Amino acid sequence: MARMFWQAGADRLAEVARSAALPVVPSSFIFLRHGETDGNLKGLYQREDQPLNDTGEAQAAAAARILAGEPVGEIVASPMARAWRTASLAAEPHALAPQPEHRIRERVFTALFGQPNHDFDWGRDPPGCETLGEFVSRVRSGLADALATDAPAGRERLVVAHGGVLLVLSALLEIDLHADLHRNATPLRFRRAGNGWTAERIGA
Repeated sequence: MARMFWQAGADRLAEVARSAALPVVPSSFIFLRHGETDGNLKGLYQREDQPLNDTGEAQAAAAARILAGEPVGEIVASPMARAWRTASLAAEPHALAPQPEHRIRERVFTALFGQPNHDFDWGRDPPGCETLGEFVSRVRSGLADALATDAPAGRERLVVAHGGVLLVLSALLEIDLHADLHRNATPLRFRRAGNGWTAERIGA
């Protein structure tokens, strides 16, 4: 089974993320993590051009079928290959073109690309890699812009990105997501509830 990115150091990531708020204008939006890659499956630090594997393609296609029945009006996506491919499949039923947002890319571990990540810890800052603080700040900025306006009337915005981005997002909105909701290509609806937020799987 692919390793889950909500594990070691997630508490530290949440602590850093919650040092500043995330302003969100829409009352609801959809988030989709990309489909599986060989890097996920084998537990490797991944390059930005890492593609989906066959399982990931099938997962992304299944998510696209689920989202075909949802009121998606705009799609904002990480331009990393695995997220962009997932977003492109999700966009087809709606005849939409994804909009790239570079700041919601996954954390960049440049010096470790291709190496095993079995000792992965979000709270660790390996030399030659993006620090946790830099990553959280970048993602917060990208999400703030992606969610700064309402989607077209009666529609919702879909954000397609990565496991680390989902961790930052859920921490910023102070939601403790169940591990199953972090799995590849799981469509999630975030909805404002009073002064807080809830998240639920679409098509469960």
